[in-house]
Amino acid sequence: MFLKSAEIFALKSGGINPVLLRLTTDSGEVGLGEAAVAYGVGAKASAAMLQELAERFLRGGVDPYRAESVAASIKDFSFWAKGGGPILHAGLSAIEQALIDIKARSLGIPVYELLGGRMRDTLRTYANGWYFGCSSDRELPDAAEKTVADGYSSLKFYPFAEILDGGRLRHPSLRGSDDPDLVKRGVALVAAVREAVGPDVELLLDLSAGLTPFDAIRFCHEIEKYDVAFVEEPTEPDDLNALKLISERVQQPIAVGERLYGRQGFRDLLESRSVAILQPDLGNTGGIWEARKIAAMAEAYGLKVQPHICASSLSTAIGAHFSASIPNFYVQEHFPYWGQVPGYVEVLKDPLEPRVVNGRLPIDAQPGFGVELNDEKIADFLYCRIDLT
Repeated sequence: MFLKSAEIFALKSGGINPVLLRLTTDSGEVGLGEAAVAYGVGAKASAAMLQELAERFLRGGVDPYRAESVAASIKDFSFWAKGGGPILHAGLSAIEQALIDIKARSLGIPVYELLGGRMRDTLRTYANGWYFGCSSDRELPDAAEKTVADGYSSLKFYPFAEILDGGRLRHPSLRGSDDPDLVKRGVALVAAVREAVGPDVELLLDLSAGLTPFDAIRFCHEIEKYDVAFVEEPTEPDDLNALKLISERVQQPIAVGERLYGRQGFRDLLESRSVAILQPDLGNTGGIWEARKIAAMAEAYGLKVQPHICASSLSTAIGAHFSASIPNFYVQEHFPYWGQVPGYVEVLKDPLEPRVVNGRLPIDAQPGFGVELNDEKIADFLYCRIDLT
């Protein structure tokens, strides 16, 4: 069996821009992957990078079972993968995921079996994106209350992000460092959401590295009474001294990882002992098997792992196999309300999101990732088709 073709899809979908890969073998086996630079900027660049990587490293009768060998070649011979950032690692991630999907499908087993086997039957999730449709902070408490009524007992939000039309966010930056009321407003928003949902709902806060370290410390002190489960990216994720400074002065666990790449990107973070929860993004850190290695490293340091997921429903399905198989899983990120955003395109025929019950995500036992692309919906977004023979 060898790789025969690659198809790359670059979508515009309700505020995000997913980039999907479908590899097909000479025997007709299919593997799916996603380059998860779907938010912010970089989706177009990741589609082009994915094309270049496929043309360079997947041509000439490549055996799809040799995912580790292909990934190693990309890391060794692309040059920029050494210490590289999200664009190259997103392309690498999509290829690695698709190869592993092919192998599992051809063996007739779910991907989680390749990762050590399933350790749980459903996944606890937290709702993100529950603020879609809001136009101001004043609307967030009601939206949070409605989300809890839908069965979610864990919510994440961004106390310093500006809400734009339709619930899109403009994340904070240090340009707010001269605002004496910045911390006060963030505290008031946390208080209002906590009052709306009651004491038993888990609240998770993402600061998106938008505060100075000492503003982050002040904020964390002032929200202690609201029982926040973790604070994400309280400062630049690769500034280990700042992370350690904050972690030694605040009560809340710190979560970091969506903007770190590969095992090497997490190594010094682990040694710093400054975080409690790792958040590798399976679509931009090097792939699902790479993230499994990161989870094993985290386990050695007694840390929890919560995969970062903010892309299409394909990434949700991929993340479910990862989360099902690791012993130190904490909670799965989940966007249950993408379908309410104008222009959203559902890329899968049978996504997991509508099957969530009481905030728990099912784990698909079908071969591979257990999902298929919805060709009817994504056909117009074909970026390129590549002959790999």
